[in-house]
Amino acid sequence: MSIASFPPRRGYLLRKLLTVLCGIALFLVMVGLLGVWALGRFSPKLLDTMLATRSGAHLSVVANESNLFAGRLDYAGLTITNPTRWKEPQFLKVRRLGLDFDPLTFLEGGARIVHDLELDIEHLTIVGKADYQTDNNAKDIFNGLKPIPGPTVTSPAPAPQPFLIKNLRVRVERITIVTGDGTDQRKVLVDQAINLVFEARDITQGNFKGKVSGPLGAEVVATAISQQPQLLLDLALERVRRSVNETLHGEK
Repeated sequence: MSIASFPPRRGYLLRKLLTVLCGIALFLVMVGLLGVWALGRFSPKLLDTMLATRSGAHLSVVANESNLFAGRLDYAGLTITNPTRWKEPQFLKVRRLGLDFDPLTFLEGGARIVHDLELDIEHLTIVGKADYQTDNNAKDIFNGLKPIPGPTVTSPAPAPQPFLIKNLRVRVERITIVTGDGTDQRKVLVDQAINLVFEARDITQGNFKGKVSGPLGAEVVATAISQQPQLLLDLALERVRRSVNETLHGEK
């Protein structure tokens, strides 16, 4: 199913949803690269502390078979909970996150080289408030991984660390989208298995959006809609309902 075939209004709704999905794709790659930086065996605990301190979310891993000297990061049963302001308990459940990388490139500077990155997502839950597209759990968690700025700015911020991912494989089994979390307006917009597999090659920080976030997000939405055509109507009705409520509140 082609995204371009939808009417303009529906295309707008899809683009808004893709924005959230693209941020999640970048977040997951950051988890892998930060895991290497955080010294392999101890990285789940360090990442959990970082997320808990900055966003209130928690990260746990059932099995960690990472070996930095062999150039391998391997998490099984990775779970990320939602920050405490959300009623839904879970953000992400991953069967496996595996990276085969060149360890010297993480020590010598320059582009960090990842030969293979495999991500098997069992369940992704996007939870939002009334306007779930701009106020949601994914943004909270993504912000929790951003560096904390210093008290003063005396020099320009350093450029992002370049990376090269030669082979990427992502599998997404199930997606849930909830709006109006914690209110009587709570509604499950999407809850379905999509069983999507996405692959890409030679990914860098410069082409990540074009090669991963955009195509991956588009495939997720297209697959979800092909399996549940009612999704487009539900998204449109949800937007209309929200606009009417905002107008009524503004007139009071």
